[in-house]
Amino acid sequence: MIDDKQNLSILIDVQWHDELAAYKDSNFVLKTNFWRDFYPPVFDYQIKRAQLNQTLNINYKAGELLEDEFNPSKIQTISISKFNRYYSGPIAIEPTIGRFYPRGMIEGVADCFKMDNRPFRVLAKTEDSLEIDLNHPLARSPIQVSATITDVFDVNQQNGGRCNDIAETITTNGPGFQVPLTATPFDFSQGMPFIRKIEDDDAVFYDAIETQPVVDQAALEQLTQFYSKHLKNDSSILDLMAGPDSHIPDNLENIDITGLGLKEQDLKENPALNQYTLHDLNQQPELPFDDQQFDVVICSFSVEYMTQPVKVFQQIARILKPGGVLLLGFSDRFFEKKAIGLWDDLHTFERMGIVLEYFRQAGEFDDLHAESIRGLIRHNNDPFINKNVFSCPMFMLSGKRKG
Repeated sequence: MIDDKQNLSILIDVQWHDELAAYKDSNFVLKTNFWRDFYPPVFDYQIKRAQLNQTLNINYKAGELLEDEFNPSKIQTISISKFNRYYSGPIAIEPTIGRFYPRGMIEGVADCFKMDNRPFRVLAKTEDSLEIDLNHPLARSPIQVSATITDVFDVNQQNGGRCNDIAETITTNGPGFQVPLTATPFDFSQGMPFIRKIEDDDAVFYDAIETQPVVDQAALEQLTQFYSKHLKNDSSILDLMAGPDSHIPDNLENIDITGLGLKEQDLKENPALNQYTLHDLNQQPELPFDDQQFDVVICSFSVEYMTQPVKVFQQIARILKPGGVLLLGFSDRFFEKKAIGLWDDLHTFERMGIVLEYFRQAGEFDDLHAESIRGLIRHNNDPFINKNVFSCPMFMLSGKRKG
């Protein structure tokens, strides 16, 4: 049994689903303390009696883990003049249907105040008004919480244990933002979402820079683990927008991997590839492969650069065998000058929602899953651990080709 004054490190998974997808956010909570911190009901009782590395599963009704249950009165219609377009600076922000914004942008509405970072969502828009939802993004969803104690620190080893609300830690600033509006597909004609800061030739741009991992090794290992759950022996795999590393597990047998990318030197250096093709997806979204050619398509740290993503996803569906899988992974680090404008504007969790929109609007995928993991610690030999002890968060999605 865990002592009240011991510190714990706990990996906490929050899982829920809707009619479009299944969602999981994994949060590594460091050195939490039962004496000082606040825990959700049932969670505290069970975790105190758990063993090291034992996983507990607790189900919560919709709203039970949050401060408030879903309240229909929190869906309101307000004058569009209440939306402060210049809340973040001199560049005007236009409200977009489906997007989340901080409540400080609608100061004076309900209990919203100037520095209020709690989210609200735009549900509909007219020339004069906005329909907004002030409910927590997870308020409608029953939630399963899984918790695994990964480390225990004795009293004389304590150097943490701040007063934290664990339910708030695992449900705020992200979870729920990745859920697209059920009834209203995202309208990519709003504004200019696919315009980039630099529209110069992509091949020239990438040839001029040295290719380096965009995230730390601990984050890359999470991506490889994600791929390992889906990849099988005797498979044909396309690494889309490939670089010098495909991040696939090294224990697979009899696999054939094709790389498609812009930078030939990177493709030549990639030891996983059996062959490669030079191709610019942004100029030609049509993929140069036969129908139903591949079992799996993977895309690592690249979806944010697609300027015609729905067309590309439709092409991916064409070249996948029925039941074939598209796997994508990205983080919060990317080349801002080459990412689409919308990507840079989005909250990190909203980006998963946009990728789910690509899946949905392509019309050829089902069994969608969106996963995230954050709060992990960098490896001790990481050259940047003294600047930032935390590993880069990873966001990973999968979808199966229908049929």
